[in-house]
Amino acid sequence: MSWWHRIRRIISGGGRESASFVAALLGVLVLAGAALGQGISRTSVAVSDGLTWLGDDQRGEVVQINPGSGKPQTRLQISGPDSQLEIAQEDGRLIVLNRRTGEITVIDLATLLASGRRQAPPGAASKVLVANGMVFVVDRATGTVHTADPLTLADVGQTWQAGQPLADAVVDERGVLWLVDHGGTLRSLDWSDDEERFEERSKRQVTGAGPRTVLVPHDQGVTLIGLDGGVVVRDGTGQDVDSSTDRSDAEVIAAQSSPTDLVPASVPSSSVVVLVVGRDVLRVDVGAMGCPKPGRPAVFRDKVYVPCKGSGKVIILDRGGSRGGDDVRTSGGADPELVFDDGRLFVNVPGSSTGVLVDADGATRSLTIRSPELPVKDPDRSPPPSVPPPPPPNPNEPQKPPRNNGNGNGPTTEVSPPPTTPSAPPSTGGTAPAAPAGVTVREKSRSTSALVVTVSWTAAASADPVVGYTVAGSGSFSGGSVSAQSAGTSTDLSVPCAGSTFCTSGRLDVTVRASTASTAGAAGMAAFTVVPPPPNNPPPNNPPPTTTTTPPPPPPPPPVTTTTTPPPPPPPPPPPPPSLPSAGAVVISSISGLRTNPTRRVTLAPPADWASHNGRCEVVNKTYGYSVGIPCSATSASIDVDEGSNAIVVRAFAASGAGQVDSAQKNTTFTYDECAGKPNCIPRMAPAGVETAPMGAGGLGLLACAFLLRIGVRRGEEEK
Repeated sequence: MSWWHRIRRIISGGGRESASFVAALLGVLVLAGAALGQGISRTSVAVSDGLTWLGDDQRGEVVQINPGSGKPQTRLQISGPDSQLEIAQEDGRLIVLNRRTGEITVIDLATLLASGRRQAPPGAASKVLVANGMVFVVDRATGTVHTADPLTLADVGQTWQAGQPLADAVVDERGVLWLVDHGGTLRSLDWSDDEERFEERSKRQVTGAGPRTVLVPHDQGVTLIGLDGGVVVRDGTGQDVDSSTDRSDAEVIAAQSSPTDLVPASVPSSSVVVLVVGRDVLRVDVGAMGCPKPGRPAVFRDKVYVPCKGSGKVIILDRGGSRGGDDVRTSGGADPELVFDDGRLFVNVPGSSTGVLVDADGATRSLTIRSPELPVKDPDRSPPPSVPPPPPPNPNEPQKPPRNNGNGNGPTTEVSPPPTTPSAPPSTGGTAPAAPAGVTVREKSRSTSALVVTVSWTAAASADPVVGYTVAGSGSFSGGSVSAQSAGTSTDLSVPCAGSTFCTSGRLDVTVRASTASTAGAAGMAAFTVVPPPPNNPPPNNPPPTTTTTPPPPPPPPPVTTTTTPPPPPPPPPPPPPSLPSAGAVVISSISGLRTNPTRRVTLAPPADWASHNGRCEVVNKTYGYSVGIPCSATSASIDVDEGSNAIVVRAFAASGAGQVDSAQKNTTFTYDECAGKPNCIPRMAPAGVETAPMGAGGLGLLACAFLLRIGVRRGEEEK
């Protein structure tokens, strides 16, 4: 329960005591706000756990590094080997895009479990942007931007469309989205929570900008570098610049972010780094510095760090384009990449066992990234089952008298050892199971709403007992992924067909992992290609004529009259087992209600198989666990919501109780209204730009009210 909900309980108690307490508390909070300004809200976003996540593309893992010890702490298996991982972290969530497959995964860092997935187009066209608790999924090829729920990655509100492909898209530190299309139109967009759509802040045509134009975001605004037209533009920063430089049709790789007055970008094919320093544009020949193919640069402590592809090093430039320090050497693995986090610069080398950390003073030290003895965790694992307590001792079992064990910890009981028999190796308690072998996928059934496949495998080898298996499938279908748990060596996966062509020509990538009570093992993998169903053309009913010389049969004998009672008819066949409606079907048509109302009206339009389902149904708030029972044919229901985004589904249960499916998810947002229309109410977040003097005066006034109310209470008690 939040602190504001506790205050509401005190207020609801009534009485002058509660009024004086609340007035005093609000006075203290207002005075604190006057002293600190907007620092509280910004600090809550900037809080860091001091740890950094790096990608290991060759193994499909993300690794959590402790910069203090220089060692890894956690390994998560996000995808299969030979991946192309891009990582973003904010507000207790880790978001990973695998460019090779297009799969996006969000990890809840409190549990290290995947809370949501979605599918984006594979390759360079997709981009995931994170800022101020918002997640934007950009498809540059189609020119669209989806706003996604940061917990589930489900779509929120309207999709923005440019009407043509986008050259680049970034988000600045204030959460403003900047985009430039192939035609050279530069736009800035704000997301409206109330309208659940983007609103255009600015729009300008940049002559010379085109398909190879890149954007670099700042604390406020962006710098546009359009070498295809020889143009450089700084916009939205308060220190805007229009400049020009030499034209080039080559690929440009810009920094992911930078200060306003120092913006770097690399041109790998020309061995050049372009620096925008203030209003000047410099071209630095880094090939002469032993860096013939520069990669994506980064700005750190007023220096420009440039990774050199194929050279195993990172060079350092100062603001004038000269050498700014000794080269940072790397070893093994792929090309170095730069990651900026928590005021430090990390030189990550995917596939290598070590990396380099650059501290705030520019000093470097080695990091251990790959640690084979550190177990790999599966973000799709189920919580480990509870271990039952050992059985109580047998009171009739003979025991020897207690004796001291020599370590001062009291008596022990000596029990005769059991007879020697061959046994399995002792359990280490932390050894991960091997990958299940022989993973196969075959089609079980297909309908217009779902494709069901059966996944089978061979039991995984493990030193510790295997408690179950996690089976996951990913592909270009609605939702992007499905999963199931199994205690045996086979299970079914149901893949939705609606909203995609997956069920006619898709590819399903399947992983199977065994889990012990303490850890998850490596993944066994298989792929299944969906074959289009054969055309439904029945064969012509034209049997060939037959010639026979068989004589006609003799006439039937006359009927025999009998009085024997005919046998009873056979019993009817048993009814078919109860079925479930199609998973992922669109059952919720809309959710209505004010953003400040904690109850939502859910309008339903169940398809035929849902409306006629013979089991029970519920409307479920998956985010907070609320649910309400409804008839499966119901057309409306009410459900409670709570602070932030709420994921709502309709859930159908099999009549036998064995199995359940969820409908397609729909999201709604609840914002608590502290004031509820009351005059002179102070909300918990003061608006930007409020002066500290009026806030301080208001705080002192509230403290005075609290004092007077307290005196009134005491006098009332004395008069009694």
